[in-house]
Amino acid sequence: MNYAGYDPQAAMMTFSCVRQWNLMLLRSVPPESMSKPVLHPERGEMTFRELIETMAGHDLNHLAQLEAIAVQVPLSR
Repeated sequence: MNYAGYDPQAAMMTFSCVRQWNLMLLRSVPPESMSKPVLHPERGEMTFRELIETMAGHDLNHLAQLEAIAVQVPLSR
């Protein structure tokens, strides 16, 4: 994928909007659903809570990658 062709501000805005939507959705999930088993296509069986934790870690990983790239790219004026 050619990430250089994407507008960084639009990408961050999209990421933020989708993340906020996911957080609203997750806040509506009843606590008893957190222990229900789900099947991840790559990791196999895990609980819904573990899936959410995996997603959160994935977000943090991508944000760290963006921060590393941001310090290497000069600001446009």
